[in-house]
Amino acid sequence: MTAAKPLTALLVLWDLSEGSKATFEELREYLRERSIPRFEALEGLRQKTWISSPTSGKWGALYLFDERHQAQTVIDHLTESPVVAMTGKHPTADLFDLEAVVEGQHSGVDLLAAGLARG
Repeated sequence: MTAAKPLTALLVLWDLSEGSKATFEELREYLRERSIPRFEALEGLRQKTWISSPTSGKWGALYLFDERHQAQTVIDHLTESPVVAMTGKHPTADLFDLEAVVEGQHSGVDLLAAGLARG
């Protein structure tokens, strides 16, 4: 059995619990209008899942890349992120090795159509 090529995961999180210049709804609008189309064309990106928790004030994304250097390029340009400009906050960024992916029993909702920003 051949070993699977490892993928790289990147977790980027903003803490917007205090002092953010943007609301979660404004960030969702940014996703719909600008971010989703931009990342659909990103070379080497397997998946980007945006996440939010208004309760904790966290906003961010989990990325899966073909190559570690592709994830590093995103990290290298985070200071230029429109979310930094919108919120006045800088995120944390952590790289991980992907161990496994599984898709369990579910409702059948298409992941590419799911989420608050799509609604």
